[in-house]
Amino acid sequence: MDVNAGGYYAQRPADVVVELSAAEAAGGTAKTINAPPDGTAVLIYFPPGSRDGMVQNVELPWVDPATGTPTTRTVSVGVRVVTAAAAPSAGSRNSRVKIIAVAAGVILVGGICLVPTLFKDSDASTGSRTAVGGTTTTGATPSASPTVAAVPLLDPQSFQSTLNEANGKLTAGLAALRKATTPRAVGTAADDLVETARLQASYLSSLAVPAEATAAHSDLVSALYALEDAANSVSGSASSRSVCAGSSAVAALSRAEASADLRTAVKALGSGYKFGSFLPAVTKDTNRRKGNGSYLSRTTGGSGQLKTDNGNAEDTVIKLVKSGAKKPAVAIYVRAKKKVTTGRIKDGTYQIYLASGNDWDGKRFTRNCEFSKFDSSFKFTTTSRQYTVWSISLAARLGGNATSSDVDPDSFPD
Repeated sequence: MDVNAGGYYAQRPADVVVELSAAEAAGGTAKTINAPPDGTAVLIYFPPGSRDGMVQNVELPWVDPATGTPTTRTVSVGVRVVTAAAAPSAGSRNSRVKIIAVAAGVILVGGICLVPTLFKDSDASTGSRTAVGGTTTTGATPSASPTVAAVPLLDPQSFQSTLNEANGKLTAGLAALRKATTPRAVGTAADDLVETARLQASYLSSLAVPAEATAAHSDLVSALYALEDAANSVSGSASSRSVCAGSSAVAALSRAEASADLRTAVKALGSGYKFGSFLPAVTKDTNRRKGNGSYLSRTTGGSGQLKTDNGNAEDTVIKLVKSGAKKPAVAIYVRAKKKVTTGRIKDGTYQIYLASGNDWDGKRFTRNCEFSKFDSSFKFTTTSRQYTVWSISLAARLGGNATSSDVDPDSFPD
């Protein structure tokens, strides 16, 4: 659910405008609306702190009448906060529907404001509306206040089935995030989880649940919307490469306030309902490291040497890839502020790739990752009298004689 605190219905009409008392707006409440275009009765949750003029965009299930294809539709629901003195009483309502002339016209019916997109000229005797020169009138036909159909109350078994379905979709979303192995894959999985959390929160908010679960259900919906924001934050961290793999992404999500709120809401549901198996246990960031000079892969058979000075604050994996090859001939782990000499390198011309960061999971750094390569190639040659020794320093410094370029993580050699 998206909240646009600046959208006042008088200037930017919502599809439906609902009146809330000051107490309802402050504490949060649920209201049933007749959602356009077919008047389907839907229960909408308004969070605590709702303000006058706020608009909520709610995604609702919808079947395209032309194709019969299940999809969703967006209904914008506006809020009007009224004081006790301003709230209309049953005895003071006129039997005729009152039309308030605003920017697009607002029809006030039984405390629900339906905002038509356009008033057209028509015959007044049919009860249709005419807008002339900004003054709105009605026909002579009186209109009774409509009865708003209640959303069917779910029994405990049906509510649990709905929770199971939502839990399954969120479980799949977390599993996809956990499997991500590059920053781009993390971002894609996190974006998918954002959409899943939003859709499940929106759908659950439309339900009329058993009385004993009402309060916890409201908190559950709010926490799922917060999970949407938390997953979006993970996506941003992947873009900045502070999170680089699924394990760190899930760990970050496990510590989010939204996850704590979800755990609390699930507990409040009581032992009669089960939900939230997708939630990861609270996990601290780890900082796994290999020993300095550890080989991750190695092909020997020559006499060449590569001396490496890692003056940086992050551990680095150095990969030597022979020209025309896709796999590294040598991959070695060099800890921060350490030096390593790699020997027995076979003759040939190599490109040197560098991956640095924190928390090596055995294949990649999961946090604060960077990927680069030296722009120049390195040729190793052995004769009966001599062999090649290259020395490289990884810390950038003035007067250095080698340049490097960033590498797309998805193109980095395995």
